[in-house]
Amino acid sequence: MPELPEVETIRRGLNEHLPGLSIEEIEVFFPGILKNESPDNFRLRLLRDCFVQVDRKGKYLLLYLASDQVIVIHLRMTGNLYYTTPNYPKEKHLHLLFILDSKEELRFVDQRKFGEVYLILASQVQDFPPLKKLGLEPFNSSLSLYKFEEMLKNSKRPIKQFLLDQTKIAGIGNIYADEALFLAKVMPTRKADSLSREEIRRLFRAIREVLKKSIKAQGRTFSNYRNARGEAGDYQPLVHDRERKFCPFCGTPIEYTRVSQRGTFFCPKCQK
Repeated sequence: MPELPEVETIRRGLNEHLPGLSIEEIEVFFPGILKNESPDNFRLRLLRDCFVQVDRKGKYLLLYLASDQVIVIHLRMTGNLYYTTPNYPKEKHLHLLFILDSKEELRFVDQRKFGEVYLILASQVQDFPPLKKLGLEPFNSSLSLYKFEEMLKNSKRPIKQFLLDQTKIAGIGNIYADEALFLAKVMPTRKADSLSREEIRRLFRAIREVLKKSIKAQGRTFSNYRNARGEAGDYQPLVHDRERKFCPFCGTPIEYTRVSQRGTFFCPKCQK
């Protein structure tokens, strides 16, 4: 599933291109992708509308329009949202197509059909249920070290499970939870409230460090993810999905376990 770095990379790419472009035509190939509008209403509400900016909340993309409407998109497991020229071959799993006045196209492709598209008013964003329940952004100034420590001390869940809870911190998924815990030298199965103040400090810094590094590399292409131009990301994980390969710090083989039903990778020597 695309996580914060991948979604942020897409947001930045779309923001460089979409603002000022209007929607000339819309084709819906898989109606199930639209969660709160019929294809006909979706099309009628958006034709001739103009993109203003692209924002992100957690793993959600928010495409703001001149009409004060917002297209809210979650890519889920295998979704891709990117713009391209009309002569680029149409994919087998193309579900939603916007034809722009620049003659380029904005496409939503999703192999497993789990992606979600909503159309709401800008005034509804703050109280829109999927967005309202999201926790703090990792780079938000409101998420201070003190706040982070307070949150962990009030949780008895495994630390990795805590990091994956989008109602606590929005945007961290399986890959970057593993990577941050590795950099912080914390075992993923540890209870959140068992971490020392120094371990919490290391983890707080590691979360931001690994997310920034991945954003700089335009995310991690592990299966279907592509950036806003349809290009692969270049982030190279240190431990995630590297079972039996060697730890880059100590040379010990990386091990695999499951935490809260999620595949988890760690170094048994470096992480305690």
